[in-house]
Amino acid sequence: MPIYEYECESCHQTFEQLVFKNKDEKTSCPCCGSAQTRKLISCASLIGGSGAGTCAPSAPSKGFS
Repeated sequence: MPIYEYECESCHQTFEQLVFKNKDEKTSCPCCGSAQTRKLISCASLIGGSGAGTCAPSAPSKGFS
């Protein structure tokens, strides 16, 4: 079961969603409830987390650390 990363087009928050089915169903934003989301292309995270899934303003990426 893959975990996909999404961005809300209304509030611009990013969040992750565990997908149980192989369908490309619309996912609602957990912060504002909007159905206007888009799936992001992201790389795998092997250690730690990116902070995605929180309803705090997202900071610009500073690259790899």
